Amino acid sequence: MIRLRWTCIGASLLALAVGCAEAPLRDDTTPPSVSIALVEGGCDPETNFRCLCVGNVGDAAPHLQEIGVDLDALQKNGWPCVPGDFDQDGEQDYAFPGEGYSCNRSVPVRVLFTRGGHLREVQALPRKLSCLQRYVSNDASLPPGQGLVDWGEGNATWIYRFDGKGWLATSHLSEAH
Repeated sequence: MIRLRWTCIGASLLALAVGCAEAPLRDDTTPPSVSIALVEGGCDPETNFRCLCVGNVGDAAPHLQEIGVDLDALQKNGWPCVPGDFDQDGEQDYAFPGEGYSCNRSVPVRVLFTRGGHLREVQALPRKLSCLQRYVSNDASLPPGQGLVDWGEGNATWIYRFDGKGWLATSHLSEAH
C-alpha cells in the first residue's frame, strides 16, 4: 500500500514536470523583426535628402504612425528615411521623418535603434527637422561615428549625435560651413 502511494506520487510529479517542460514560458515570444532597405541601393543618405526605405518596422509601427508615417507606403513603395549606425553598436538604425517631410517644412523625426534584426528602442529627435541627412564628422576633436544633420533651417545647421542615452543637438551658422 505504501509502495503504491509513493508510485502514484512519483508518477504525478513526473507528469507535472513533463507538462511544465512542454508549456511555453511567459514572455518567450520573439518580437517581429525589423526589415528595412533602401529602395535605390545607390542612394547616399550623406548627400541625398530624399532616400526612400521600404520594409517592415515591426513593433515601431505605432511610434511612426504617431508622426504620420504611412506604413502601407513604407511597405510597398518606400518612405523617406536615413539609415546609419547612430549608436555605434555595429547595427543599422533608421531615422524616419514624419508626414509632410520636405526641405520647406519641419517635421518630427523618430529614430529606430535595432539589434539582431529586432527593434531595441525608438527615440524622438529633440527638434523638428526639414532637410535631413546622415552626418559623419571629419572633425578630429569629435568622437568618430554617425549622426544626423539638418542643413540651413533658420540660417542654422543643426547636428545631432547620439551619446548612448539621448540626442545631443548643436547648431552652427549655415554660412560658417
